Amino acid sequence: MLKSYFLLAWRNLLANKLASTINIVGLSIAVACSITVFLVLRNFWTLDDFHVNGDRIYMLEYVQKHQDETRTFGDAPALMADALKTNFPQVKQTVRIKRENVTVYRNESVIGEMITYTDSTFFDVFTFPLAQGSPAALRDPSALILSYDIARKYFPGQNPIGQPFTVLTSNREQKQFVVRGVAAKFPDNVGFKFDLLTGYHPVHAALKNQDWSSHISGIFVELHPQATIATLSRQMKPYIARYNARNPEKPIESFVFDNLRHPPADAYDVYRRPAEANHPLISLVFVAIALVMMAISCVNYVNISLGSVTRRLKEIGMRKVLGSTRQQLIGQFMVENLLLCAFALAFGLVITELFLIPLFNDLMTMTISLTFGQNMGLWVFLAGLLVFTAIVSGAYPALYVSAFRPTVVFTGKLKFSNRRTVARVLLVGQFALAFIAVIIGVAFTDAGKQWQNMGWGYTPDNTLVLRLTDSTQYTILKNELGQLPNVRAVSGASNHVGESMNIQSVWIGGEEKQSLVFEVGPDYPQTLGLKLAQGRFFDAQRRAENAQSVLVNQTFVDRHGLKQPVVGQALRLDSQLVTVAGVVQNFKWFGAGSERPAIFRTAPEPRFTYLIAEFESGSGAQVAAAVERIWKAKVPTMPPSWFYQKDVFEHFNTTTGRLSAGFGVLSALALLIACMGLYGLSTQHFVRRIKEVSVRKVLGATVSEVIFLVNREFITLLLMAGVLANVLCFSGIQLLLAQTQQFTGGLRLGLSPYAVSNLVVLLTAAIAVSVQSWKIAHVKLAKSLKNSE
Repeated sequence: MLKSYFLLAWRNLLANKLASTINIVGLSIAVACSITVFLVLRNFWTLDDFHVNGDRIYMLEYVQKHQDETRTFGDAPALMADALKTNFPQVKQTVRIKRENVTVYRNESVIGEMITYTDSTFFDVFTFPLAQGSPAALRDPSALILSYDIARKYFPGQNPIGQPFTVLTSNREQKQFVVRGVAAKFPDNVGFKFDLLTGYHPVHAALKNQDWSSHISGIFVELHPQATIATLSRQMKPYIARYNARNPEKPIESFVFDNLRHPPADAYDVYRRPAEANHPLISLVFVAIALVMMAISCVNYVNISLGSVTRRLKEIGMRKVLGSTRQQLIGQFMVENLLLCAFALAFGLVITELFLIPLFNDLMTMTISLTFGQNMGLWVFLAGLLVFTAIVSGAYPALYVSAFRPTVVFTGKLKFSNRRTVARVLLVGQFALAFIAVIIGVAFTDAGKQWQNMGWGYTPDNTLVLRLTDSTQYTILKNELGQLPNVRAVSGASNHVGESMNIQSVWIGGEEKQSLVFEVGPDYPQTLGLKLAQGRFFDAQRRAENAQSVLVNQTFVDRHGLKQPVVGQALRLDSQLVTVAGVVQNFKWFGAGSERPAIFRTAPEPRFTYLIAEFESGSGAQVAAAVERIWKAKVPTMPPSWFYQKDVFEHFNTTTGRLSAGFGVLSALALLIACMGLYGLSTQHFVRRIKEVSVRKVLGATVSEVIFLVNREFITLLLMAGVLANVLCFSGIQLLLAQTQQFTGGLRLGLSPYAVSNLVVLLTAAIAVSVQSWKIAHVKLAKSLKNSE
């Protein structure tokens, strides 16, 4: 009997190709989204659980109170590692990590990477198997271990072992390493990882002169099997006092321990946590996406099934007359549905592998992959998803259709009107979600364009920026570039606007504030093109006075409530009393155009890491060529790293574009599924009204009148969905912009995103019903009014 069920199911799928195709496509999209969400959440919920001793590995963190706000930080004091290992018998071993941004010069390319300094016990504590090399390499200060991805990036198709690897540290120290190991490919659920790994040795500049005021990226503690973390936590009080004695301005309240495998629920809220932590809101968002897409698809299936049921009424009636029971009919319909869902699952796997996984991996830092080998959880999920989809999408149509009585079927008295209310409500909900998705996608795209077109506060088109690698380069290169006829001015900086900055504390009238701090040359503001609002710029001839002066931006004045006159007011920066010499107009320091308080202070030339050159309009190519030529003559050992200032936010713009594309894809999928639901409901609706329309045409109704008549209900439902979605989106977006103004800046979304989104949704919906509308408007009267019963 089961064989006959599948044979009949296959024949029915072939007999209803259009409806079957729509059902398979709609369900496969939802299935693909569900599989992708499962892969993401599996990684989130199992972050770093592959470490063999993960239950006994803890991160040392500390708690501080700052302006009535309690915060937890993950960058532990460096000296706590030795104290824990030496003075606490329950501690088996500790691992320090210190991360540093470095620049890699490779094959005429300049690439920013992250190097991690760590103890030689690193591979004893963490389960990171090496594909090549030995963990003992960490004992050698010149040895480097690469991650799998980094090895493929810099040594494609080569054996990296023994190869030299040169980096430039943040202190502009050129370090020559030798590759001594390559890690195996990390699991997808890795939250703590490395790219470049070397030993924790004091010969590295980033690790010198560490004391109780020095913080590193993290300290990991592995306990003995019988030890408890609660006992260790109670014994940390003496070290709180020791730390606070050396750091009276920023005392800590307590030390806490955060388990690597089982982090606390608020681990995501830890500042500078060395390992990633799952935010519960992210999980809820992904689960909501999967549930909504699955619900919409299953509802679409129900609508389309009910819409096409009239074609099978005689089949149902005849089978019941010939002795088929209701249970047999339910079994037949459920097998048909199971077969269709199996095709949808297979197609959904293809969509996931070829489309959604690459899209997710391109947009997010975490990666996911679809692997079936030794992955029982995935097999169980897929089997459960198939059964769930088959039951949810097929149970109601099967129960509903199998309940028809032959006498009602053959006498033509079957009524469908009592099932229409739920379909209408669901259609409004589906299209409200489609409206919301499209509005968000269009709004995000509009925001990206606004940010790109936002004023910078200066003209960036005629400025070239060169990254320096040595303290002696600035003077030499400045003299060479200054002789070029098309170079107007040359200056330098330790921190460059749009590329790097420091966030430091500044005291105003005894109250601590936070501000961006740029350390620059005295003529840097004029060379960049910043505009003066009050006071004066730095004077290159007054070095002593410059050292006691700062420039602030207008946001600094407004946010921190500086009273007029601002010029001449005293501030305390890094325990130094300085005076405001001038106020510059606000400038764009971040891609989104957000405004932050900023301070400019002068720095000596040996500390400059950037050289900026202002050139004559239209001479950028010539200046770039001159920079290349001069650099190769003066620094022949490595290629130059430079960019035009107008391109400084290109990475942000590219990322924003990718996110916009991602939202656009999700919007298109949501709209596609919603339109499939509209198609299914319109099919049922139009079939029910064929005779009514035929009679109206006989009485003189025009094509336009017929089309409006049969679509009037759908127009009303779509308008209701549009009004609901627009109100929700407008309120939500305004609230979001108000809460995130420090990141979004002066972004204001007008009515255009809403107008475009509504037009797109309504036009797409019109296309979805256009075929059926055309058919019913041009129905053959003789055929439709003929009583064939």
